[in-house]
Amino acid sequence: ITGRMIVVGGMLLLSSWAVRVVGHGEPVALRQPFARFPQTLGEWRGEDFRFTERIENKLGVTDYLSKMYRRGSTAVHLYVGFYASQQHGAMLHSPKNCLPGNGWFIARRDTTTVSVAPYDPFTANSYTVRNGIDQQIVVYWYQQSGGRIVTNEYLGRVHLVVDALTKGRSDAALIRISVPFEDDAAAAERTALEFIQSAYPALAGFLPHDVASSVSSARSHP
Repeated sequence: ITGRMIVVGGMLLLSSWAVRVVGHGEPVALRQPFARFPQTLGEWRGEDFRFTERIENKLGVTDYLSKMYRRGSTAVHLYVGFYASQQHGAMLHSPKNCLPGNGWFIARRDTTTVSVAPYDPFTANSYTVRNGIDQQIVVYWYQQSGGRIVTNEYLGRVHLVVDALTKGRSDAALIRISVPFEDDAAAAERTALEFIQSAYPALAGFLPHDVASSVSSARSHP
């Protein structure tokens, strides 16, 4: 057993314990349900892309947004999973685990900079994934109470412990943008960042106010 595995295991146990001690945190509601999220974002036209009941139960989300947006022949999938409070069996699911579990091989792990005025620029994960002949760019990050943005799941657990103990809160959201591509991964990432320009401000009307309105400097690399 490596030292890193021991540390990671310890953080997972600590975060689960902390959330249980504070009663899973005081639930924090969305400003409005994701069912009202716009079907049109600038030049993008969306349609609902709901999961099966089995997957919804597995995710354990309070509410989620899943839409396929198109601009001409370009398609982008937007997923936001929101947890009003986290507890055992209903916690953020990491794409690092979910993607391979659904047959996607992670071919490249990197980060990218998201810059949407008037918000501060922040770092997000950018993965290239493959499943047979299918390829996607997946850009994702986590937003926690206070507007904190985190890319590292383990650091996110540390913040979860602190927030649960000091604020009695454990709410958080996973925001993930997926763009299929054939040959040009760099172009697909640019498409994802262009789409975020329209989607991120819209999310401000749905996520809890202090989560959506400010960005702190909790930036990290996986």
